[in-house]
Amino acid sequence: MWIGFLVGPNVMLASTNGIFMADLARSFEVGRGAISAALAASVWCVGLLVPFSGRAMDRYGARPLIVGGVVLFALSLAAIGAAQNFWQYLALQFLLAVAASLHGSVGYSKVAAQWFDRRRGVVLGLCVAMGSGLGQILMPKITLALIQGYGWRGGYLGIAAIVFLLGLPLIALLIRTPGHDVRMPRRLAEIEQSGFTRAEALRQPTFYLLFFGIFLASLSLIGTLQHAVPMLIERGLTPGAATTVLSCIFVGVLLGESSSGFLVDRFNSPRVVLPYFAAAWLGLMTVHSAAGMPSLIVGGVLMGLGLGCETGQNAYLTSRYFGLKSFGEIFGLTYLAVCAGIGCGLILMGAIRDYFGSYDPTLYVFGFTMALSVLCIALLRPFPFKPAARH
Repeated sequence: MWIGFLVGPNVMLASTNGIFMADLARSFEVGRGAISAALAASVWCVGLLVPFSGRAMDRYGARPLIVGGVVLFALSLAAIGAAQNFWQYLALQFLLAVAASLHGSVGYSKVAAQWFDRRRGVVLGLCVAMGSGLGQILMPKITLALIQGYGWRGGYLGIAAIVFLLGLPLIALLIRTPGHDVRMPRRLAEIEQSGFTRAEALRQPTFYLLFFGIFLASLSLIGTLQHAVPMLIERGLTPGAATTVLSCIFVGVLLGESSSGFLVDRFNSPRVVLPYFAAAWLGLMTVHSAAGMPSLIVGGVLMGLGLGCETGQNAYLTSRYFGLKSFGEIFGLTYLAVCAGIGCGLILMGAIRDYFGSYDPTLYVFGFTMALSVLCIALLRPFPFKPAARH
C-alpha cells in the first residue's frame, strides 16, 4: 500500500505542480492563473469522480481498478510532456483526473482499513508517511533536477517513467484485498460489514464538520503548497532554496503522518488531530510572511505537520465515524472535500497573484480560512466506532 502512496497523485502531482508552473506559463504563453485554473479543474474532476470510484471499489473490489488507474496515470503524465499548447494541456488534465480517481488515496486507504482495525491509525499513518511523506520530500528535488537537465517536458516524462517502471510492477504484484485471501479473520469480516450507508452519513452534522474542516485545510495548505516555489522565488529566494523549503514542508508531512497515527490509536479521540491543525495555521502564517530561511524552515515543518495529519488521518476519521460498510463511497465524499479545497486554493492563489502582482494578500485570506478549519476540527464529537479486534 505504501508503494501506491509513493507513486500516487499526492507525490507525483501535488509536490511537483508548483515547480512546473512558471515554465508551463512561459511555454504556453498564458498567466499563472490559467495554469492554476487548469490544475484546479483537474482536481475538481477527481473530486467528482472519487465517490463513484469508491462505490465501484465497495462493490467490485479495489485491486483491478487501482492497477488500471496506475497504467492510465503513467500514460497521462507522459502525454502531458508532449502537449504543444495550453488546450492540449487542459484536456490531458482531465484524463489525468480519471486516473487519479482510481490510483489514489481512496483505494489504498480502503485496502488498509479492510485489513486492520485496532492499529488502523498506525497502519494508515505509516503507509502515507512512508509513501506520500517520503516521496514528497524527494520528488521536488528530483523534479527540479529533471527540469534543469531536460526541460519541463523531460520532467513529466521522467515522472511517468518512475510510476510505470517502479510503481506498476510492485502494485500489481503485492496489493491484495481481503476478498482475495481466505485467511481474513472472521472478526474483520464482521467489522467490514458494520457502519452507516452514504445516506445515513449525510444526515449527521459530524460529516459536515469533517467535510468543511478538510475542505478549508486543503484550500489553505495545499493551495499554498502548489504556489510555494514561485511565491518564495518572488520573495528573493533562489530556486534551490525555495525547493528546500518545499522539502521541509514535506518533512513536516512525514512527521505528521507517522506520529498522528500512533496517537489516534493510543487515545482513540479526534482531539488528537487538533494540535496538528493549530500548528499548520501557525506554519502557514510563517511561510506566507517570513523572509529568512530559518523562519521559513520552521514554518514549513509546522505547516507540514498539519497537512500530514490531514492526509494521513482523513481515512481513519472517516472509518471511525461512519464504519466500513460504505467506506469507499463515504471516503470518496470526504476526498471530494480535499479536491474541492485544492482547486479553490490553486485558483485563489493564482488569481490574487495575477490581480495584485504579488502573493502578499494571501497571508490574510489563507490565515482566515485555516483558522475556520481549526474550529471545525475542534467541534468534532467522539468516535462512534471503536477498535474491536487484536491482530
